Amino acid sequence: MFEKLTGFIPVLDTEEIAQMLPPESDGAAPMPEYWDVVYRFMDVLDAFAEKRPCGCPEADALLGKLIGAFAAEESCPGVLLGYLSNGTVVGWLKALKKLDKPKKKQ
Repeated sequence: MFEKLTGFIPVLDTEEIAQMLPPESDGAAPMPEYWDVVYRFMDVLDAFAEKRPCGCPEADALLGKLIGAFAAEESCPGVLLGYLSNGTVVGWLKALKKLDKPKKKQ
């Protein structure tokens, strides 16, 4: 169910995902310029969120965290870079991948 999202794990886990642009004025903070893979992931996440096919509380919580991290970037540029760089986003994606695994019959 989450393959389109979890398929980004290898890329987000190993590649550099942004470069920092110099501040536009004195006293301003540097701004991240994200690579295309981050924008492609955002598009897939947005499309997935619109469908909301889950119904699994654990998956809904993880998706909420992902959506929140990406939404936070709009009001606080650079916060997403922290979530991506420290492995938080990949960790959430790995947790989603575990929920996708078929349950063993007992």
